Amino acid sequence: MRKTSHLILLVILALSTLSACSAVRYRCSMMPTADKKLQYGQVHLAMTNFTYEKPGVEPLPATIDQQAKALYPAIFNDDCAGLPVKVDIKRSSSGSPNFIEGLTFALSFCTLELIPMPLPRTDTFTVKATVMDSTGQNLYEKDGSFKIKACIWGSIWPWGVLPVPGSSDLPRDTYAGTDFPDAASTTAARAKINQHAAACVAAIVAQSLKDADQSKLEAAYMERRSRIQDMSIDGQPCQGFLTMTPNGAPQPGSTFSLLVYKGKASRGVKPLDEVVVARYDESCGWQPLTGYLRHAHTLTSARALMTNGIPTRVVIRNPEAPAVQDFIATPDLKAADCAENLRWSNAMLLDAKNRSMDALLRDEGREGLLVMATRIEKSILDLSEQAERSKDHAQSMVEKGEGDPAAERELAVLCRQRIEILKPILAVIKMGANAQPQK
Repeated sequence: MRKTSHLILLVILALSTLSACSAVRYRCSMMPTADKKLQYGQVHLAMTNFTYEKPGVEPLPATIDQQAKALYPAIFNDDCAGLPVKVDIKRSSSGSPNFIEGLTFALSFCTLELIPMPLPRTDTFTVKATVMDSTGQNLYEKDGSFKIKACIWGSIWPWGVLPVPGSSDLPRDTYAGTDFPDAASTTAARAKINQHAAACVAAIVAQSLKDADQSKLEAAYMERRSRIQDMSIDGQPCQGFLTMTPNGAPQPGSTFSLLVYKGKASRGVKPLDEVVVARYDESCGWQPLTGYLRHAHTLTSARALMTNGIPTRVVIRNPEAPAVQDFIATPDLKAADCAENLRWSNAMLLDAKNRSMDALLRDEGREGLLVMATRIEKSILDLSEQAERSKDHAQSMVEKGEGDPAAERELAVLCRQRIEILKPILAVIKMGANAQPQK
C-alpha cells in the first residue's frame, strides 16, 4: 500500500514537471472584410495621431496602418495630403472571476489534468476616429467598439491540443510543449488578437465617412493638396509639403513645417529635409518664421506666406548670409537628432555673427534690438540649465552604470558652445541699442 502511494506521488510529481499542451479558439463581434473599391471621391485619409488610454496598449500604429492599406487601398495610401485622422483607442481585458479560475485549476489538479478546463478572456476595444483639416479643425467624428474573446484550455496530456468546443471566427491555435497557458501571455495568440484588432480599427475609420458631408471633405482635401508645391533645391526639382505638427487643434508651440522630398511628395518616403516655417504663439496666432534647410548644399531659406493668418505656401530663397535673428531661438532639444541639429545651428549662428551683425544694427531700431537682447538672455539661461541637466544626467549614468553617457555629454558641450557664441552677439546688440536715441 505504501509502495503504491509512493508511486502515485512520484507520478504526480513527474507530471507536474511536464510542459503543457493547449488550444485556443476565438470569437469576434466584428469581422472586417477587404473592400478595395471603397472610396469617397478623391478623398484619402492618413491616420497620423494615435492616442491610447494607457501606455503599452496594442495594436500598435504601424500594425493598424498596415492593415488599413491592405484592406482599403483606395482610402489609405502614401498620399501626404490625405486628411489627418486622430484615433483614440481604449482597451480593457477581462477573464473569469477569480473564484471560477480557482475552481477550474482545482478541478484540473484533482483530475491530474485529464479533463482540460476552458478559461475565457475578453478584450474590449473602444475606438473614436476624428477627421481633421489642415489647420487641425474637426471635420467629422465616429465612434465604434468591438470585442475579441479568446477561450483557451490546456493539459499536461497530449489531448490538451484538441480543439476547444465551439466555433472559432479566427483560425484556431494549438501549442505543444509550451507552458500553460494564458491567451494574454501566449505570443502567437496575442499577435493574432492584435492583428484582428488592427483590422477592426482600420474598418471603423474607413467606414466612418459614409455619413459625413462629402462636399466638405472634398473641399478640405483639395485645400490640403494645395499645400504641395514644386520647388528647386540646389538646382534639382523637388516637392515640398506644408503641414502642421502635431495634427490637432493648435496650441502654443504648434508649428507648420515644410517637408522637402526628392521628386514627388509621399508619406512612404523619408523627406530630404524638414524645417519649421511658422509657430503658434501665446496670443493664439500663427507667426511666420524663416527656417533654413540643413541638408541643402547652398544656403537656402524657407518662409511661410500667410493667408487670413494661416500659413498656406512657402517662399524659398538663397540669401547671401544667414540672419542673426533667425538663429536666436534654441533648436528643439527633445528631437531625436537634437545634437546634430544644435551643432548645425551653432555653426550657422557663428556665421551670422561674423557676416550679418552690421546689417542688423543698421536696419533694426532700438526697440527691436532690446527685444532681441531679451530673447538672447532667455536663450542663454535655458541653455545654461540644459547644460547642467545634461552634465548631471551623464554623471548619474556613469555612477549607476545605466548606459552610455556620451550623448548627454555631447549635448552639454554643444549648449555651452552656443552660449559662448551668443554672449558677444548680446554685447554688440546692447551696445547698438544704447547708441540709438530713445523715442
